[in-house]
Amino acid sequence: MVTQYPWFYGYYPASDLSLALPLAAIPFAFLLFVYWGIGVIMPRSGSDYIWVSRILNPSVGFAWSMFYMFVVFTTSYVSICFPFTYLVASGFTTWGMLYNSASLTAVGVYLSSAEGSFYFSFAITLILAVFAALGSRSIKAVLYVSWAVAIIGVVITWWMLGTTTPAIFAAKWDSVMSGYPSYQALIDSASKAGWTPTAVSLSGVFASVPLAALFLFGGNFGGNVILGEVKGVKKAVPIALYLSLVAGILFWSIGGYLELSAVGGTWLKALAYSWEVQPSAYNLPFPPSLPLFLSILAYPNSLLIGLVYATWTIGSIQALFVYFWVPSRYFFAWSFDRVIPLKFADVSDKFHTPHYSIAGIVVLSGVLLWLTAYTGWSSAFALGTFLWVISYIVPALAAVVLPFRKKNLFDQAPNFMRKNLAGVPLFSIVGAIAAISYAYLGYIASTNPLITSLTQAGLLIAAGVLVCGFVIYFASAAYHKRTGLDLAMSFKELPPE
Repeated sequence: MVTQYPWFYGYYPASDLSLALPLAAIPFAFLLFVYWGIGVIMPRSGSDYIWVSRILNPSVGFAWSMFYMFVVFTTSYVSICFPFTYLVASGFTTWGMLYNSASLTAVGVYLSSAEGSFYFSFAITLILAVFAALGSRSIKAVLYVSWAVAIIGVVITWWMLGTTTPAIFAAKWDSVMSGYPSYQALIDSASKAGWTPTAVSLSGVFASVPLAALFLFGGNFGGNVILGEVKGVKKAVPIALYLSLVAGILFWSIGGYLELSAVGGTWLKALAYSWEVQPSAYNLPFPPSLPLFLSILAYPNSLLIGLVYATWTIGSIQALFVYFWVPSRYFFAWSFDRVIPLKFADVSDKFHTPHYSIAGIVVLSGVLLWLTAYTGWSSAFALGTFLWVISYIVPALAAVVLPFRKKNLFDQAPNFMRKNLAGVPLFSIVGAIAAISYAYLGYIASTNPLITSLTQAGLLIAAGVLVCGFVIYFASAAYHKRTGLDLAMSFKELPPE
């Protein structure tokens, strides 16, 4: 939540997130139906890779999953690391600014720099790797503690926003931030740069749906990444999938409504416009972050300010950890199928974790964090929204053909999914609807410059990752063929649970 709401409204002031999210949830409902069905049929770690490779084609399955993992990892873990670093940096900066401490401000400035953000993000990566390698108990401890603290932080945040009005916030801003442009001056600056107040419209809501979808991405991991490690799959999967979707809609809708109501929708949208669309008109040295707004409201209560930053920092660890942890299960599945070296499938006897896979993720993290911090590579990969959206077309298509290509597997699906409508299984129909929905969302995203920057560098990176996936698969197949192993034969069976 650090800068999510200004990020959304900076691009789409004519939208309303609480209306866009239910629309974005419609294709998700169909996609989660697909993940539910095939997750129950094939409860394996990295299961969407398993089913795409077994249902469509081994090379397609590996190339797609490598592309998908890379997109998710880059646009989630790597992109979350830097806002997380900014969250910590803004804490130091805010305390230094409010209490006139040059040393605290200096720490915040350093963490906001390319060097500071890289080293801090990589240090966090190493810490997360240690917890991931120590096994399920340490992982559960991290997730449960972070989740509990996050709930406390959300309650505090919503209470502070819910008891504030734009008039109160404006007065606090002008008082506390006296060394910076006033509340009204920030609106005037945006207006001079071309911003005008825009009423919410149906067309604005529809146009923002691909961007709103990013708020809901990741819920499918509950029925995918660790299925091989979940007990009671048939009951757990649908609950995990659909509860995450409903909770996501409620969480982001309530938070967005309260922030707009507290600081003023006109002010936030004007500030977001300057920050996102016309940065030359943005005359603040820090992003319009919610923790900063909360600190201004809490001032001079230093205990409350500290509680805000403590709960936000600790509560954010769970998201960082999950997105760091996800690729290790794909590495494990690829290695188990012998597409990549078998070492990545080695599991520690003591901790029962794929330690080589985790080490590989650390190396990958270091490279991508460095590129993002020092080369401006993140702007070249700004089309991550579009790529993540269209990536779901492939597993949806696998669901379409499953009843016809793998009838023995499809017979294990829940009874209602095997019902026929006009001679076509319900599962195939839902898969087709999901594929068409995400193709359409991808079309909207690709034709809207506010969402997708189709730079040549970005497209080359995306195409390069996909091509690299096919190259790795066929190179591995050729290598194993010389040793007497037909790699394609290993894909005729499902790996053990």
